[in-house]
Amino acid sequence: MKNLIIIISVLLLHINSLNGQILNEVACRPADSSCTISILVKQQYDIYCEYGTVSGSYQFTTPVSPVLADVPAEFILSKLLPDTKYFYRTRYRIPGSAQQYSSGVEHSVRTQRAKGKTFTFLIESDPHPYDKKGSWTLWKRTFQNQLADSADFLLDLGDTFGDDHNPLTITSDELKQLHLDCRSLFGTACHSLPLLFCLGNHEGESGYYLQLTPPNNLGVNGTLWRKYYYPNPIPGGIYSGNTASESYGIGQPQNYYAWEWGDALFVVLDVYRYAATSASPGLWDWTIGDAQYQWFRETLVKSKAKYKFVFAHHVRGWGRGAALLTKFFEWGGYENNGTVVGFTSKRPGWELPIHQLMVKYGVNVFFQGHDHLYAKEVVDGLIYQEVPMPSDSTYIIGMRDNGDAYTDVKLDGSGHIRVKVAQENATVEFVRSWLPADETAVRKNGEVAYSYTVIPTATSVRSDKTVPQTPVLEQNYPNPFNPSTIIRYRVQESGPVSLKVYNIMGQSVAVLYEGWRDTGKYSETFSGAQLPGGVYFYRLTVQGNTFTQKALLLK
Repeated sequence: MKNLIIIISVLLLHINSLNGQILNEVACRPADSSCTISILVKQQYDIYCEYGTVSGSYQFTTPVSPVLADVPAEFILSKLLPDTKYFYRTRYRIPGSAQQYSSGVEHSVRTQRAKGKTFTFLIESDPHPYDKKGSWTLWKRTFQNQLADSADFLLDLGDTFGDDHNPLTITSDELKQLHLDCRSLFGTACHSLPLLFCLGNHEGESGYYLQLTPPNNLGVNGTLWRKYYYPNPIPGGIYSGNTASESYGIGQPQNYYAWEWGDALFVVLDVYRYAATSASPGLWDWTIGDAQYQWFRETLVKSKAKYKFVFAHHVRGWGRGAALLTKFFEWGGYENNGTVVGFTSKRPGWELPIHQLMVKYGVNVFFQGHDHLYAKEVVDGLIYQEVPMPSDSTYIIGMRDNGDAYTDVKLDGSGHIRVKVAQENATVEFVRSWLPADETAVRKNGEVAYSYTVIPTATSVRSDKTVPQTPVLEQNYPNPFNPSTIIRYRVQESGPVSLKVYNIMGQSVAVLYEGWRDTGKYSETFSGAQLPGGVYFYRLTVQGNTFTQKALLLK
């Protein structure tokens, strides 16, 4: 009889799983010396993780911990070396069993990249699995594409777990199930692609819902279940963010945060939690709140990263589009009529509206979702990148419903954004996802539908070589300019000199000088008469050292 029980237990071990997964593993909080693995199982096991820097060889282990069915447990891979790839696997057995521990599949994660190192990260947004806009099958296909990218981490920009279509009647159990349902799909890729989450409007974690009949409301319950199944970064170590503690057991809401990775700064904003006037506040009633704004500004000011990337579910939370919305209210400073500036009186103590703040402190790309298509626009040299759905099996929802809200590049289709960050430039690609039945000779799953490059932030360019103490690239004047400006520079030692002009896409638009220069002071004139208005970068190379400055061409 005892042997029969053991046999039955072993069989259960291999068939009782989370949608086919015995171990559902989601990596999160990647850092310089640690990474957290959230593990979810369908029956109780004793579990530990083993890990090391060589595949198949594990010199470190976590403590053994009993993990209950449907109760996620967090295992921290600690004392890791920075800028290093680690391999890990989960060991598990039924409590009290005499059997050896079974082994999960080996996975891998990376710690924080060093400056100067090339790396890739991914972005997806608006899977909408809960309201039939999103296809579970296509979303899984996208996850498979993402896993093949060998990226360091994935940012999800929201409308993923929550459902606010019945905000006043949705129960805690229903919200729990919505969050749990997604674990099986995230578990197909995020075991080796750490997940970082950004709140969408349908998560329902808005200031308005948080204040309605607490604690039994959409905002509180949505926050608790999100944190339960999908741990987000908390301030400490390489991360900064929201240190405030909220009531009703929420604690730190893990809703906005920032970190540096390689040559890039990443900032995730929450554009919903601090406006409590209505379910979808507009005009000046919408806000990211004073605490988040001041933290955001300080983060941008202090960072010397070559690239600065900002992420939110949407410009100002609601509405459609990006560039057409950047002029108004907290984001751009103007009243609804577009002629009167109301920022100073409406946001006392704030340095600049959000858009102007990002332009001043060198943000390269603002990534958003919400509108379900691929679109790219440029405002004052700042790229606004709309991220497509990973799961739209019609491939047309976003373009059909929201395409008119965008004024520049816009494409239909499903997929994800892949960003490769290198010292000289960052490449941003739209990777399409197609279901097998929808592929053709010209529609291939995993194809790159659109690509562009971004050059480093002008104020943050660093050189690996020794830089002369005296600046050699002086301020261009006038700046802003139209149609011409003069760039003055100094050559301290005779040698080869190159002075080129690039647009915001990293494309060379003019070579002002290339050749030998003796020691002395020089100037070149750049005419933008035949170029569109926007931000341009002057890149001067002298004695192997590169210096970059930014100027604005007004048209």
